[in-house]
Amino acid sequence: MRSFFCLALLLLSAPLYADSTPLILNSGEKKVSLIELFTSEGCSSCPPADRFLASLGEQEEAFTTFIPLAFHVDYWDYIGWADPYASPDYSNRQRRYAQLHESGRVYTPGFFINGKEWRGFFQRNRHWQRALSHEEVGNLSIRYANHTLHATFNGTLPDNANLNVAWIGSGLQSSIRRGENRGKTLKHDFVVLHWSHQPMPTASLTLPLPAPPDKGQKQTGLVAWIRQLTDPHPVQAVGGFLSQKNNSTSFPESP
Repeated sequence: MRSFFCLALLLLSAPLYADSTPLILNSGEKKVSLIELFTSEGCSSCPPADRFLASLGEQEEAFTTFIPLAFHVDYWDYIGWADPYASPDYSNRQRRYAQLHESGRVYTPGFFINGKEWRGFFQRNRHWQRALSHEEVGNLSIRYANHTLHATFNGTLPDNANLNVAWIGSGLQSSIRRGENRGKTLKHDFVVLHWSHQPMPTASLTLPLPAPPDKGQKQTGLVAWIRQLTDPHPVQAVGGFLSQKNNSTSFPESP
């Protein structure tokens, strides 16, 4: 009985990610599109958009043709509910998009596909597939192990290239006690839990990367994409979820 109790404690205290197990992912030569949603738990119009993004992730092409990402913004926190997944960095990312599109306006829910504003969500016929890109741009490969990420790209790097890296979480749930969504239980998928970027002067880059944050997600994933420093439009992207088995976490190798 004592041995069983000790084993149970070890399982409960095991880290979210077995960091010694490497993750290896490849994008393939064709461009993998980014579908970004700017959302907030403080916005009553956002839950339908969150569900729509989650439905995209259920399709076979997720992570091979496109990658959904939910950036939670913080500019609605003042109306009564502080979004636990929000960051001013994500709000600033959306403001940068607004500057590029010369609109100067940010709103939620707001969708961008490959850095271009997409308003199809608000229409009856949501032809989001038309906004995807299928051009051949080169393979982006990432390998993560022991708090270190190694990325290589065999395509043409833009001037002032940056490598963006994000830990994402799915299967998240919040009980909202205040604000516009008070009394609702909101479910979230593909939520950006941590985002960072670093110059990528050459086709190969190695950088330190902490283990994924534990926000209570049922699934954790890693996404990386290349863009120009002054332009958030992605050049190529790659990503995938960690596989889970027997309460431990490991990464499958991508074909």
